[in-house]
Amino acid sequence: MGVDWVRMRPRPGITAASFDEAVRAQTAQFVASDCWFFDEFGHIARPAPAASGPRITEMVVVDDRPGNTHRVTALILTPLLPAEWRFAMYRSFLPEDLARHVGRWRTHIDEVRAGGHRAYLQAWYAYTMSQRIAEEWTILLQLATNARTRTNAWAVRPALVEVRERIAAMAEPTVSPPPRWGRSHEPHPIDATPFVELAREWNRRVPANQKVHVTQPPTFEKFLDDPSPDDTLEWLEASAKEGYGVLLDW
Repeated sequence: MGVDWVRMRPRPGITAASFDEAVRAQTAQFVASDCWFFDEFGHIARPAPAASGPRITEMVVVDDRPGNTHRVTALILTPLLPAEWRFAMYRSFLPEDLARHVGRWRTHIDEVRAGGHRAYLQAWYAYTMSQRIAEEWTILLQLATNARTRTNAWAVRPALVEVRERIAAMAEPTVSPPPRWGRSHEPHPIDATPFVELAREWNRRVPANQKVHVTQPPTFEKFLDDPSPDDTLEWLEASAKEGYGVLLDW
């Protein structure tokens, strides 16, 4: 199971206003389904529950040709677009709306690749990388804490005890605040090296079921080197050019 866009056209007589009402209802249903990425968008307020509206699936004719669907993941998860924009992509689009939105997304990604929007991107990098490190370190800290009461041979070796206590004494990583698009940004990146090196020392001294991978983050430049949305953008552009909109399906 996944979340897809499916090419479609509105049925004759469907107005933009009635379609927008159906989109609001569908979006609320989708958010309530919890099929979206919590780690990526958990800091964004969910839309208010919508009153039941017209069923959007009854307002469209779906294209049944091969290649009529496309996963949303690559575009939804790219760091090249603001998180607020990406969360708002979880919806259906009429043909004219699709062309307008895709043009906006394409322009923004081109600007990023040309060196633009660096303050926001650096803040998003600091947030996502520090969040990842904090999550991984929490797992390691719990294992190290549990090891204090273990009597296994590996758990009572002096070298393991020393590493275990260093892990327990180390200040936990702090997650940089999530940036808000359109506001000023003050990223607070974490130096991951001490956490990564201590995790490696732990892993050298414990059995396989106790190992934890604490990730050394990619460089900022590598973080932005993301070609993954290109295929989705091209599919959406081609769909809009042929007069199609897209229906959110999950």
